[in-house]
Amino acid sequence: MQVPICELCLSSKSLCNSCQEKLDKREINELEIKISRFLYNLSEKVRSLRNIKITKVVDCGVLLIVSGRGDAAKLVGKNGAIVKKIAKKFNKSIRILEEAPNFKDFVEGLTSPATISGINTLYRDNEELYRIRIPMVQRSHLLIPPEDFPQILSDFYKIKAELVFE
Repeated sequence: MQVPICELCLSSKSLCNSCQEKLDKREINELEIKISRFLYNLSEKVRSLRNIKITKVVDCGVLLIVSGRGDAAKLVGKNGAIVKKIAKKFNKSIRILEEAPNFKDFVEGLTSPATISGINTLYRDNEELYRIRIPMVQRSHLLIPPEDFPQILSDFYKIKAELVFE
């Protein structure tokens, strides 16, 4: 299992110096630690969880869990069993995405089932701003609140972005 914290920290209630330093530098967050430990304990019963990779966890109204390529199905489980356990434990809706090879694929996964009209790059005051355009009629299809998109994209790609509806 590849998660943001080491195996020693997964099985104990405290963090080692290295993982504590990651937490202090905000490279990882408390939620990632809690979900990693929960999945580690669950992996004792569910073998398919032993080989998953969790890249990042973000709380944005729903719990957004970004997994390694090919691991989303393992996190969902048969008939959604695993994702239901996570949702029940953390009392939140869950959205699972796989790592994407590029920015555009990640944004498409994040906005799905809504479709993207286009992504524009704007240059203002010596910085880039990505404008993600979505048809207005699909605004209600978004599972993640539109105001959370800039922060999510900043966390993952260290870029500035905005979501616009046209």
